[in-house]
Amino acid sequence: MSHAIKNHFGFTSMPFDKEIPTDALLDLPSCKEAMAGLRLLTETRGVGLLTGKSGTGKSCLIRKMIQELGTSLYKPIYMCHSSVGLSEFYANLAVELGLEPKGRRANLFRAIKDRIISLHRQARTHPVLIIDEAHLLANEILLDLRLLTNYEVDSSNALTILLCGQESLARKFDLNILEALANSITVVVQTNGLSKEDTMHYVEERIKSSGGQAGLFTKQALNLIHQASNGVFRTIGTIATNALLKVQTIGASQVEAEHIQAILQR
Repeated sequence: MSHAIKNHFGFTSMPFDKEIPTDALLDLPSCKEAMAGLRLLTETRGVGLLTGKSGTGKSCLIRKMIQELGTSLYKPIYMCHSSVGLSEFYANLAVELGLEPKGRRANLFRAIKDRIISLHRQARTHPVLIIDEAHLLANEILLDLRLLTNYEVDSSNALTILLCGQESLARKFDLNILEALANSITVVVQTNGLSKEDTMHYVEERIKSSGGQAGLFTKQALNLIHQASNGVFRTIGTIATNALLKVQTIGASQVEAEHIQAILQR
């Protein structure tokens, strides 16, 4: 299917493939604003939240953040082991820090804190813990995350934590038991659907970057894509790709509103 589409439109690559370079997704005002918030978090060294609906660019922002942290000044630690118990969480974190995941939970906790403070002080490498799918974390893990950030009677910021997840993650912090962690949150970034202008710009830039011709999608077609997708990256790509397939199948050269309508009515 992809070969037929590329040949028909003269693409060098599929415009909305999952392998889109991170930077290509971040050249939009809303993405730049979100990225600025994540940079502020690493500079201020606190606890941050990154929330939003599925498909609104959170993974892309995380990839960009890790890319930027790839220096001797930071140690990014990415974890996606969210639906686990506290002991397994510590074991996974210990492995990420180069420790043996053995012993009692209390011993693992101390070893992890010692490694974090060692990195921060001796290696002068600030650890940044990025936890994806954090809306699935058990409350007992969230409670202990606050303890992991407490160094020298809460006077030293030896660890930055970014909790990433769906919108339900933010609602967890309304619970009284999580008040201490909620009070530690310094930066909140929320990803939303793109504006109509950003949706149009995104589609047109992806076509251009893939070797396609300007104006491949009519303005009316782009309007419909935005309305149907609510500006969600993943949905935009799905609709646009299906429209390209339809146009290729019928031998047309431009994606028009009627093609988008036909896709949406399936």
